Amino acid sequence: MPKRQTNRVVGLVTCAAVSAAIAVGLSAPVGDTSNIKAAAFFAIVGLLALALAYQMPTGVSGNISFIPFISALPLAPSLPLVVAISSAVLASEILLKRGWQKTLFNTAQYALSISVAILTFRLLGGVSRGANSTFRDIGPFVAGYTVFLLLNTASVSLVISAAQGKKFFSIWKQVAGGAVLYDLFAIPVVYGFGYVYQKWGALPALGVAIPLFGLRQLYKINYQLETLNQDLLKLIVSTVEARDPYTSGHSERVSRYATMIAANAGVPAKPAERIVKAALLHDVGKIHEEFASILKKPGRLTAAEYEVMKSHALKGAELVSKVSQFADLVPMIRAHHEAWDGSGYPDGVRGDAIPLGSRIIALADTIDAMSTNRPYRRGLSSKEIRAEIILQSGSQFSPTLVRFVTEQSAWAGIEKTIVAHQVEMRRVAYDESAASSEFLKERTPVRG
Repeated sequence: MPKRQTNRVVGLVTCAAVSAAIAVGLSAPVGDTSNIKAAAFFAIVGLLALALAYQMPTGVSGNISFIPFISALPLAPSLPLVVAISSAVLASEILLKRGWQKTLFNTAQYALSISVAILTFRLLGGVSRGANSTFRDIGPFVAGYTVFLLLNTASVSLVISAAQGKKFFSIWKQVAGGAVLYDLFAIPVVYGFGYVYQKWGALPALGVAIPLFGLRQLYKINYQLETLNQDLLKLIVSTVEARDPYTSGHSERVSRYATMIAANAGVPAKPAERIVKAALLHDVGKIHEEFASILKKPGRLTAAEYEVMKSHALKGAELVSKVSQFADLVPMIRAHHEAWDGSGYPDGVRGDAIPLGSRIIALADTIDAMSTNRPYRRGLSSKEIRAEIILQSGSQFSPTLVRFVTEQSAWAGIEKTIVAHQVEMRRVAYDESAASSEFLKERTPVRG
């Protein structure tokens, strides 16, 4: 089904691109050679930008090709610009050896975006100024710029949602959400790039393009380093969880619950991001060898074993403190087993003296622990977990956080994650049971 849906989206975008290009050809005069030269120049610069693209987790390529592509809008708002940009994208796809479907889609979505941007620009009174005239069509330009970005991100999100079977708006939020401010701040840069070309020609415009490419490469390197750091964190967490057969994926789920709790509690984006990172690392102290045998124990812990386990918060804080970038995470990890009434560990602090991040992680950690099957009990239902959290409000958990989390609309998102986790546990248990049955069947001698 996803493949069929993807083919439909590619076909739809391609047909829309052809129709929009025909509309541009019929409604916009080609203009003189200066328009064609401008279209070719910005398309070539865009091709260079495409060559410097990098892959993002959503499957989208991060690049700044939109800057030269849209910069040409007031200089050549006609069919040659559509042809030039489509040719640049097609050449890039061929050079990068993309599959035919991806090549067709990427070429078509750029053609569609620039065609509708041109139509919008002209509809609002924008006209081709040529390379030697005044550059003043700022209103129609901003409208065309906005339409280009909306269509570009929407078409990419549509094909990703079809391929992955996910909701369109959640994908669009991932693709476009983080770049909204960046795109808004880029308007003067995009407009100025075209202005420099119009005023002084190709060489000075290249002088503007080179620093832009340099900044993009710097951003690319920073992004890749951040991605590498995140992957290393996940590797460390996976190493810890490999020792405990009952908590696979626990830290990832705790970080997801922490994300939802922080959002419901109104925590600003930057602090919330650090809390989520601390949630991912909250059990890293269990990597020490002394926890290995305890983590593999299928039954309940003895009092002595429990005392050893309690030390993981301190050991985790000590490990994380060795990374200077994580200095702000240390207090959150150290205190993630503290209780609101002061009965927690390792320091027995209470109330608001417990860092907010620790209070959030404690709640997220408990939700996942209660929802997970153990050898001595089955995971609790979402309804039971919610009731238990409310019961522990003011003793184990912050009453304010409990109120935010258990409110019906807030709990719905948490409940969805709980249900998905428990469905996955049942699937894994079924697969293991089936595999065991097959093994026994193979080992049982056939009696005549």
